[in-house]
Amino acid sequence: MQYDLAIEDVSPIRRRLRFTVDAAVVRDELETAYKSLKNKAKIPGFRPGKAPRNVLEARFGRQVNSDVSSRLIEQAFRKASEGLDLAGQPALEEQGEVVSGAGLSFVIGVDVKPSLSLEGYTGLRVEFPTAEVRDADVDAQVNRTLQSQARIVEVTDDRPVQEGDRVLAALTLRDGDEVVADEPGTMILTSGERFYSGIESLLIGASRGETRTGTVTIGTSSLYEHLAGRTVQAEVTVSSLQALQVPALDDAFAAEQKFEGGVEGMRAAIRMRLQEQADEAGRNQARVSLLQTLVDANEFEVPQALVQEQFNALVEELKVRRAYGGQDPRSIRFSDAEVKDLSNRALFAAKASVILATIARQENLDVSDAELDARVAEIAEMRGQQVQAIRAYLQRENAFGVLKTRILEEKTLAWLLEASDLVPVAPSEGEAAAAEAPAPAAKAPKAAKAAKAAKVEDAPAEAPASVEAPAPAAVAWNKSMKKEELLEAAQQLGIEVNAKATKAQIIEALEKA
Repeated sequence: MQYDLAIEDVSPIRRRLRFTVDAAVVRDELETAYKSLKNKAKIPGFRPGKAPRNVLEARFGRQVNSDVSSRLIEQAFRKASEGLDLAGQPALEEQGEVVSGAGLSFVIGVDVKPSLSLEGYTGLRVEFPTAEVRDADVDAQVNRTLQSQARIVEVTDDRPVQEGDRVLAALTLRDGDEVVADEPGTMILTSGERFYSGIESLLIGASRGETRTGTVTIGTSSLYEHLAGRTVQAEVTVSSLQALQVPALDDAFAAEQKFEGGVEGMRAAIRMRLQEQADEAGRNQARVSLLQTLVDANEFEVPQALVQEQFNALVEELKVRRAYGGQDPRSIRFSDAEVKDLSNRALFAAKASVILATIARQENLDVSDAELDARVAEIAEMRGQQVQAIRAYLQRENAFGVLKTRILEEKTLAWLLEASDLVPVAPSEGEAAAAEAPAPAAKAPKAAKAAKAAKVEDAPAEAPASVEAPAPAAVAWNKSMKKEELLEAAQQLGIEVNAKATKAQIIEALEKA
């Protein structure tokens, strides 16, 4: 295809491409279009294939010219853009008319990724926190392990209802003369009730067989929409109680949890694992600090399309994380403060991604086929699927390029850390005290099972390549850990994960954090 092209640098990240397609190319395209149309068009008064050109032009000229124009513009731009590192979608800014015997002129504007030449990215001083695991940390982890193995048992003594119990009760709710709920037997949670939230105030302290009445307001988060927020007259009769029974900490329990050496061996193993997590958290903070240093040291403009891509990825990751915690994806909304924070993170991620890509190019770093195969195999093992199935999914979603970009970013970041001056720094007394403070309890799920967004089988094998903005150091974990241990890691990170989530779903949530 013959055309003249002039490229104008509007800004470091914006190009304007001026095309003029040769008149001969336009003429040939029109000839081809009308020949095809002549054989297919049904014109009154003419046999198939016999309508003259001028009749076809009069009847279909506008559509033919539009089709030819679109085809020529697409072909010319596709060929011209092969040497451009595009960011976002092109915009047709100007367009001439298609006329037989004349050339076609048009202008396309497009954003391109910044072209950088970086220096001074090796030998950087990078401080990162170190921490020594304390006895209190081990005690807290042991307690979480015990709590994770708690089981529901029937309460057989005569004690009254306590917070945390599960109560089988007969329940009637009235709004004036209207009976809005009549349950001869329903299980009510005295902590985190999702259907009749608010009724717990009548149950606490009640004895088995006792009937209590009173005015209650059903919580607005109730899964029964017709009850949410209503103030009703309630009558509730306690039938039976269930409670969580935490196992005793002894050598038998340690053996059940696959720890050798009894309780002392269990504590030693937990201490070692916590130290590994603390060390990995320090390395994670070193990565964030290094990226922050590089971003601060290199001022450049980023195409909005790259920022928007990172923003969309962060939003989807946060939605999936909340869905894993039990929130209905349809109810997920973000405050102005959250949107602002995500926007700042997206800008940071876009800049960091450009910097990592530039360093990878300058240092001739790349991802080999073996490394790509190894990552695909890792994803397959994590999800309990066949490698062929993961490959088919990536192929179908055109996600191999995204996966390769993510691997290259990780590889480049690891290379930069090796080339940096890493300086461990002990936490200050204030930071140490904050670390000893108990972590906030995970919020109770507000909705039933998450829908499509929480289905790990349907989600992309890897999130779009992105680098998170600076955030608190993460808790280390690995995929070989048991489900209960992964849940504990998620809780320490403040990630809302449904206790019924599969191991693969928990890992997915941790990865996205």
